[in-house]
Amino acid sequence: MVIGTTLIALFATTLLSGLGALFLGLSEERTDELTPYLVSLSAGTIFGGVFIHLVFKLANKLGYTRETGLLVLGGMFLSLLLERLVHWHCHNQDHHVEAFSYVLLAGDAVHNVLDGILVASSFLAGFPAGIAATIGVMLHKVPKEAGDFGVLVQSGFSRLKAIGFNIGVSLFMFAGAGIVLGLASVAGNVNLYLLPLVIGNFVYIAGSDLLPRFKAEDNLMLHSIMFSTGVAVMYAVPYVKGLI
Repeated sequence: MVIGTTLIALFATTLLSGLGALFLGLSEERTDELTPYLVSLSAGTIFGGVFIHLVFKLANKLGYTRETGLLVLGGMFLSLLLERLVHWHCHNQDHHVEAFSYVLLAGDAVHNVLDGILVASSFLAGFPAGIAATIGVMLHKVPKEAGDFGVLVQSGFSRLKAIGFNIGVSLFMFAGAGIVLGLASVAGNVNLYLLPLVIGNFVYIAGSDLLPRFKAEDNLMLHSIMFSTGVAVMYAVPYVKGLI
């Protein structure tokens, strides 16, 4: 059951990577207008998924101790280190744009392994937690993949090649999910350690990358509505589960 739902979620997320890029390719100006609102929606879904589902599952099923808090903080710190390690090339003026595009793809590959770990770990915690994590990853990927697509095209990739690379790199999510599911088959309590790291990663993504952009926007009312919509979607996940 967990393997099947995880695979379906990852397939859907992989397809979304291509659709996000195609959306930018069809209407670049319109996408530039909509992307800030997608960011606000993504921030709401990720924070909602973390505090409504993942922390709830962790506290009620696995227990929340001081050591758990350290693991959450560890997940945040590891996310910071990974981001600095992968993206330090972005600030090096000596790199050509084409070279940078491959650095970007390498960083996306690592990030997608983490996304696979996030989704699989969340489904191990329960179906609502898995759906919440999947929606959070999806909505985070749409603006990110659209932006990556633009960088690749500007670096000399054709639109078709850029879409293909975006989808291909997304397949690394299956590697991350495979690691988690493999560990779970030999160690039943693996989620006791993975889920806090997942929570820390999500909080870091939403807090350091998405929320600052949400705060910087002029139309605070509309962005607040988008953020609240993301939270509401996460709150509604258990009710949707009862209908399917």
